[in-house]
Amino acid sequence: MARALLALMLAMWAMPVGAQQIAQIAGSAAVVDSTVIEIDGQRVMLFGVDSVMRKQICTVDGKPWQCWPAAVRDLQTLVYQGPAVCDPVGQPDVYGRVLARCAVNGQSLNEELVRRGYAVARPNETTDYVAAEVEAKQAKRGLWQGQFMRPSDFRRAVGIFVDRP
Repeated sequence: MARALLALMLAMWAMPVGAQQIAQIAGSAAVVDSTVIEIDGQRVMLFGVDSVMRKQICTVDGKPWQCWPAAVRDLQTLVYQGPAVCDPVGQPDVYGRVLARCAVNGQSLNEELVRRGYAVARPNETTDYVAAEVEAKQAKRGLWQGQFMRPSDFRRAVGIFVDRP
């Protein structure tokens, strides 16, 4: 028994820093950005989705539309429906943010934000939300009611060369 315990302790000690699995994060969520929520002080980025940046302007019928506040409000509407439960994907980034799949009342927050048209799928991370994006685009929901630059294209256009600023 003591040998097994010692072996387990040595194995954990030898594990690379950051290789330990991050535990599920759950609780009341506050919206920080169009794809970032905070639960008990932990910032969580929604895995597999991307949304407009704060300074990004969209258009509807050729007129400027402040789409970032609309995306933030929509995410607020979703998180206010109940406590969020987030399952981390990988380790926190350099800013301490966790990338995760989140749900509220058993419904995927990531997928619903895309389905409602206020986020786009990141097929380079997962293809889970591609069908929801197609559905939103066809129904002209959210961002799709007008014209917008894909968030990754907007970041490149304004000189932001990190994937998740």
